[in-house]
Amino acid sequence: MVTSYTSFLFSKVPKYLLDKRSQIIMVLFVSIFAIIFINIFKPFESSQWIENRGFTATWYFAWSSALVLLGMTVVAISRVIMYKYSKKPTHSITVLRYAIWVFVEFLLLAGAFTILAIITTERGNIKLESYDPLVIYMQALRNTVFIIFIPYLICMMSFSYKDKNEKLKELMNENIGFKGSSLISFRDERGVLQLSVAKENLLYIESADNYICIWYIKNEQLKKQLMRITMKEISEQLAETNIVRCHRSYMVNLDVVKVMRREKENLFLELGYPNIKEIPISKTYGEQVLRRLIPIS
Repeated sequence: MVTSYTSFLFSKVPKYLLDKRSQIIMVLFVSIFAIIFINIFKPFESSQWIENRGFTATWYFAWSSALVLLGMTVVAISRVIMYKYSKKPTHSITVLRYAIWVFVEFLLLAGAFTILAIITTERGNIKLESYDPLVIYMQALRNTVFIIFIPYLICMMSFSYKDKNEKLKELMNENIGFKGSSLISFRDERGVLQLSVAKENLLYIESADNYICIWYIKNEQLKKQLMRITMKEISEQLAETNIVRCHRSYMVNLDVVKVMRREKENLFLELGYPNIKEIPISKTYGEQVLRRLIPIS
């Protein structure tokens, strides 16, 4: 049980929570939810401010909207940083790291609201039960978590539901017109299906910085598909297939290899198709390739 929880916490957070569109939707939805919630339930003892100062509902709506705008500015900056951070190949956001990130957002929001409350109180615009900054901060944190957590949870559940539906449709579409053929499917860094190729038509994969180039045969013609994902990530996707890493910049379908030859100290694979270059085998991956090509009984 402990091991499964640990594995979950250190697994990568779903990509649908990190893409740009999801981040924008989350910020907008949380903003709208917060404005509606504040105007209906009037947290932070704000109903007393209206009664004591004679403020109108219109003024209160404008004030609450400004308050939410302040908070969402903090969240928006945080989400921009998260998005840019997650795009770096060397960085990964785990479930635990994502949870900590969200909790820090709550802390920052509570801090911003506390500063605003203290400044507003000093100017005589509102009255609070306590003027102790720590008490104000704890109240702000409690209310912030209560207001923000619900729309955060709704967004996550909505994104998860949509992602599962899209994957189900993709899986259904993969099987249409391909009965009797074994397909290799490729998904980009966001988990979106980009290409499905019959295993016997797939030749090799070539690295191009943060992209890969998939080379395959279609209607007896050599085709290629460029896709944004790293070689490490695509290697993990294809771990259960016969497409193996043979070089820092190459993966090859061992099922279509026709010749393996040595030239001085270097090994090369020939795929038996005209106008297709030889695929090098590096020393780093040589042993695992040889073991797969020449199994030892």
